[in-house]
Amino acid sequence: AILDNFCWGDPNDPESLGALVRASRACHDVAVHYGVPFISGKDSLYNVYQEGEKKISIPHSLLISAISIVDDTRKCVTMNAKLEGELVYVVGITKREMGGSHLFALYGETGYSVPVVDTALGKRVFASMHQAIDVGLLRASHDCSEGGIAVALAEMAMAGDLGMKVDLAKVPVAIDVESESDILFSESNSRFVVCVKSAQKDQFERLMRGVPCGLVGETTADKRF
Repeated sequence: AILDNFCWGDPNDPESLGALVRASRACHDVAVHYGVPFISGKDSLYNVYQEGEKKISIPHSLLISAISIVDDTRKCVTMNAKLEGELVYVVGITKREMGGSHLFALYGETGYSVPVVDTALGKRVFASMHQAIDVGLLRASHDCSEGGIAVALAEMAMAGDLGMKVDLAKVPVAIDVESESDILFSESNSRFVVCVKSAQKDQFERLMRGVPCGLVGETTADKRF
């Protein structure tokens, strides 16, 4: 189940109210597609400050929290790489979606191509990932969010005190992705980086048929990323 928390400006302002309505519709559409209900939530409206003639509003912010039941906690997969020589895969497709990215923020830029949720592909990716976890194929798993693939890979290697060798040409990408910075730092949704034992390569790849999945490298003992 999921819960929503809207932090918003003045809903009496037409632009602010319009954004609130669109965000609510998005919540409805995605929840219905994934079959996950909103069971509660809260809102914090009228977050505005008046200074003379100037009205300052907080950015529209929506926090969604998720809860679930884990049938067997022994199957939970952590993000840290475990051993040298394990195969590293990227699951999900990377697009030219740098708008609002952490990389752009570091340089004071915003960008226009913000990530767009593909619920049809996302649902297939999540289902395949759940299967892989359930049968014990994943040694490590990490979502791609702030900083994209580059940060996810680095965090996995550092958490496991291991190195990692990766070939960017193997990352599943959309047809218009050309630059290495897009591959490294795009923040497209519904993507994961996972580690798999080399002996389970064929089994894992068979399970991932039907979703974008690329064998991008392996973990190493020399701690060089």
